[in-house]
Amino acid sequence: MTEDNVRRLWTNDELDEALHLLRAGELTDRQPLVAANKALLNAVRSIEGKETPVSETTPLTEFRGKPVSSTGRRWWIGAAAAAVIAVCATTAIIGAGHGDSSAPVAAPGVKFVSVQQALNTAADKIHVTGETPLPAGKFRYVATRTWLLWNDSRIPAAFSGEQLTQTWQPSDFDGQWLLKTAPTGNRKWLIGTEKTLKAATEQIEKSHDADLNVYWPSGEWRATSGKFPAKAMAIVGRSADEWGAPTKRQLDELPRDPQQLYDLMAADLSVVNKPKLGGVLDIATRLLKTGAVPADLEESLYRAVAKIPGLKVTEQVANLDGRTGVALGVDPVDGTFRREIIVDPATGEFIGERRTQLKPDENDITVAGIKPGTVTFSSSVRTAVADEQGAVPPGQ
Repeated sequence: MTEDNVRRLWTNDELDEALHLLRAGELTDRQPLVAANKALLNAVRSIEGKETPVSETTPLTEFRGKPVSSTGRRWWIGAAAAAVIAVCATTAIIGAGHGDSSAPVAAPGVKFVSVQQALNTAADKIHVTGETPLPAGKFRYVATRTWLLWNDSRIPAAFSGEQLTQTWQPSDFDGQWLLKTAPTGNRKWLIGTEKTLKAATEQIEKSHDADLNVYWPSGEWRATSGKFPAKAMAIVGRSADEWGAPTKRQLDELPRDPQQLYDLMAADLSVVNKPKLGGVLDIATRLLKTGAVPADLEESLYRAVAKIPGLKVTEQVANLDGRTGVALGVDPVDGTFRREIIVDPATGEFIGERRTQLKPDENDITVAGIKPGTVTFSSSVRTAVADEQGAVPPGQ
């Protein structure tokens, strides 16, 4: 045997991923994978002369095992892996054939090893499906539900309040857009209660209005090409620049090459001067949550975001206002909070963003007293086609 006919070594992580992805739609549980993985490990241990088999309770690894480095084991591991995959496939097929054939088969969620895998999967999906056409005379409806933290270290009360922002983009991009925003009244209490807040605000100063409308204002604006006033954009938590409110020409001119797009975002002054705000991830998020990004650009954005140093899969199944996807996040140098985007790789949809406090920060009045692990900001995005401007599509 020569080095030329030796197959590349599979690490235990790679084997687990292959077993997990193989016939994923037909596996009703992880037991076949567990058995197959155990069979492989026992085969390798036998080759090495080890008599003690792997325990019956040994769990299937989550792709974190150390790679096997001994070159003398490469051919044997490759052969054993192929045999085990064949057994696993057979088990999956046989298992799927039993029981009620009309009953839906529950497929386990695929766990993504890296941000590259998750984002490239989403990009591939968009590349195939493209974007939903916007018929002439119709409107692209974008609903963003944002949860904002209200906190004041002088008051023993803190909560997240919900703001609903709605945008109607005409089929003619350069036509007149409509933007509306208003608080929904929904609150999630983190410290104290409504009664605690009212009593405390009455004792401090009149500027602390108990209904807090000043913090969640309402408004309605119309503007051609979606170029709303900077004040309006600030109220809805978006920037009025080319990233937060791009024109059709700006969207068309952005590079579709992922590396060029990444370099362009990384060179933005907001990234260079204030990297703590989120860097390239922040820029990409500003674009994605407009709901106006064409499919080919969204595909490139995902592949560009995958290049962010330090970006990691922070949660395999993240729930954001009832929708689930993979959470991808990056921590700032000081480790105070984590910024994340949530993407559904199965559909390629951008679901939203969130910010989580990682450690106490008593020097910041807005997060003083907030426990680590608390989500202090989140926004979820949904899009649909509306028949009329100002009308909410059914189901939204």
